[in-house]
Amino acid sequence: MKLHILYFCYKIINFILTNRLFISFIIISAFVFGTDLLFTTQWNRIQGFSPTTIGIDFAPEVWLSLLSLVLGTLIIVISIASQNLPKLVDLYMQDWQSLFYVWFLVLAGTHAVLAKVRVEEDRSFLASAVLNDCLFLPLAIVLVFPYIYYILRCTKPVTVIERIFSNHLQQINLLPNPYVSILLNNPQFKSAYQFRLFASLNQLDNLLSYVTLKEAQAQIIEQITELVDRYIILKPNINPQFFLMGQEVRTDISFRTTIEFEDLERSRIFYEQKCFRLLNNAYTQFIEHHEFDLASLCVSEIYRVGITAISIGDDHLIDTTIVRFNTILRIALKHGTRNNEARNLYNFAFHYGNFISNLVRSQKIEQAKLSFHYLRLYGTEIFKYGKTSPVMYFIVDVFAAEMKKILILAHELNLETALQSELLFEMLQVDSLPNFMKDDLDKGQFVDNGVRTLQIGLALFYLKNDRPEFVERIINDIIDDLEYWGKESFCRLIEMTCKHLQLFNHHFWEDTDRGNLNIYYTPYKDYIDQFQDLLISRIRLYADNYLELDHQREELSAKELERILGRFHEQMLRYLHRFSPEK
Repeated sequence: MKLHILYFCYKIINFILTNRLFISFIIISAFVFGTDLLFTTQWNRIQGFSPTTIGIDFAPEVWLSLLSLVLGTLIIVISIASQNLPKLVDLYMQDWQSLFYVWFLVLAGTHAVLAKVRVEEDRSFLASAVLNDCLFLPLAIVLVFPYIYYILRCTKPVTVIERIFSNHLQQINLLPNPYVSILLNNPQFKSAYQFRLFASLNQLDNLLSYVTLKEAQAQIIEQITELVDRYIILKPNINPQFFLMGQEVRTDISFRTTIEFEDLERSRIFYEQKCFRLLNNAYTQFIEHHEFDLASLCVSEIYRVGITAISIGDDHLIDTTIVRFNTILRIALKHGTRNNEARNLYNFAFHYGNFISNLVRSQKIEQAKLSFHYLRLYGTEIFKYGKTSPVMYFIVDVFAAEMKKILILAHELNLETALQSELLFEMLQVDSLPNFMKDDLDKGQFVDNGVRTLQIGLALFYLKNDRPEFVERIINDIIDDLEYWGKESFCRLIEMTCKHLQLFNHHFWEDTDRGNLNIYYTPYKDYIDQFQDLLISRIRLYADNYLELDHQREELSAKELERILGRFHEQMLRYLHRFSPEK
């Protein structure tokens, strides 16, 4: 019974909100003519007015001029602004202030005409003329400039965005309300509520495509994330019925090709998924127009949502955030390889690395391992594009640097050795062969050995913190390059890499979107000599084993050759014996 009463009240409120033009007309009509009635009844008590000194002939013309000024300004301003701001007309057709003021001009002007006609017929209606000339007309004149200024200010993109955001945020804040929670059990109310939320999100998405000011575009991106954050915080207090997707949501443009509605309902993330797709589309738009800072802002806001999900322990949303990071990475990778542009990938790695670090700090171990694995997979794939897009080699180094930071964090948090070993194994999979030719090394040219440089820097960290088992694994992995390069070239390469580590400063001499920090820098330079000694001893052991194996191969080859020659000699003797003249 309570649900039916609340739904009836909702229908009344909804009727008022959807018929604002008619409701505002009723309210202003009651104000104008109610005031007239009240003033007329009190006319005999008002002193100091002489009927012979009041002129009312001018009033209708003044009202007409005032109404033309306001309506003309309103039409011109909104018509021009709506060319760049879609649905602006619809937005201001629901603006109470505008409706009240325009209806006041129309009805007060009509009141002036009626008052003039009535006074000419009967001077007893002079009170209406006095009211119009002395109260309504001055009030309208005084308010005309503030209203025009209000309209000009409200047509600014920033103001339009703020208004849509405020209305949407208000709807989100009402979701945990006890009365709204009861109403959400009604399918019609729930579907209408979901539709309004998605409609305002689509309005923000449309504005993002039309506005050209970076300030407004950044505002939209940030406010979409703010809405998601607020929604995530309130989600535990929302009626579970709200997460059952209505037909309006299922047919939304963002879900037209989606078939996993049951998964979205079960995980309760359809709203977050909608916002993620808006940010995904915005990111694609920005990188195509080379808006690097706005593209980076999109990734930063996804990271912000991920942090909120981690803070409240929403595993479904964390998994969705990981998928969204990977999707964004794929978009950036396609754009980067097509345009030989690494800047978007460079910025992306920073946010993805920070997200994984927060997973590690929050003991979300399984998600951290999975994300770390994805980071390694994409790093390995990116290396393959280096032949056609050389700048991609540096991105491999950037990914390896983020993995190094996560491994250091895992050690500082004293996580299980097995976990650290597993993560280290993933990082060592990125160590593809250095990007240079042997001729470059012979000529003394600088070579790109960035991943190895970062791995050696990590080994120095482990040396300082007395983790010899991890140092051993890194050295064993580096030794794999020995067979390819040969002992002499390999030793020169390692020596050159260690010299670079000695020379690298904490800051680079040029600025980037992430500042001028040098990703190759290591503060543990005092352990370089110790590392080189360990590596040289391992090289010697490897070389001895290699020579022994080589000697064994030579002995086996000699015995095999002797056996083959023996068999050949026996066959020749049989052949000669068969065809000898004696026979």
